Amino acid sequence: MQNVLKKVVNFFIVDPPRKILALILSFGLWLFVAIDGTYTYEREIPVVYTNLSDNYIITESVPKLKVSFNGKGKNLFGIWASPPKITCNLADVVPGRNVISTKDLTLPIKDVAVNYNAKFINVDIDEKVSKVVKTFIPIKGHPKNGWVISKIEVLDTLNISGAKKFLQKLEGVVTESLNVSNKTATFEKSLKIEPITEPIEISRDYIRIRVVIDSISLKTFTEINVIVLKNTGQRVRIMNTVIDTLIISGARDRLDNLSKEDIIARIKVSDLVPGEYFLSPEIILPEFISSIYSKPQVIKVFIY
Repeated sequence: MQNVLKKVVNFFIVDPPRKILALILSFGLWLFVAIDGTYTYEREIPVVYTNLSDNYIITESVPKLKVSFNGKGKNLFGIWASPPKITCNLADVVPGRNVISTKDLTLPIKDVAVNYNAKFINVDIDEKVSKVVKTFIPIKGHPKNGWVISKIEVLDTLNISGAKKFLQKLEGVVTESLNVSNKTATFEKSLKIEPITEPIEISRDYIRIRVVIDSISLKTFTEINVIVLKNTGQRVRIMNTVIDTLIISGARDRLDNLSKEDIIARIKVSDLVPGEYFLSPEIILPEFISSIYSKPQVIKVFIY
């Protein structure tokens, strides 16, 4: 072992310029022989999509393709050192799934045989649309005792654009949580828009809001009609057709302007079979207003 180590050390310390030159010449000779040989080289190549109409958007595509290259080493070396990109022309696509032959793809290389490991690729296209969406703001904490949120005003317009199939079912976007703990006065704040998983563009990353804080108050309503949600032809009889008394709480300025028409009381029986039931009416109130007391709390319902 010591003899082997000694020979290795001597190789580098005895006449090192000549040894280094010999190594360089050896490598150069090997490279000269190698680049003139014929080889097969395989790697994944990125796909670039071009000439897509501004009215369309890609919803699903192939990001890379595995390609086999066959040719002389000197040509393959360039592909290895600086990989090219595959170009897919989308000038003639239509909404829906487009099946494109790999023969129609463009790969800018010369003197090398190219073989794609797939005969076709799928590119899903949809119409590109834009719309203004609502903002949903999660609330954290509560204002100080005796104070409540009256309303939250969104000061910025939020536009989104993207695939029609995604935007049709998108009701709005969600922001980071708004902390209102111990607040006693109106304030403004910027909230970050939470990321959306679908490929959608949002006009801004933050929105400005104005949170109106007001003192808490109570208000009483009487004789609120109860709506019965039933199927066509379903026979229903209820013992109480009105909410006799409803006490609600909320911001003083909101309650001052609140009328009986702003309150909905309803009972849903459309999914019930014939029989006798005791049901609690659902009371729907404007945002930031809550029910404190209602009478009756349950209503007797007969379904025939």
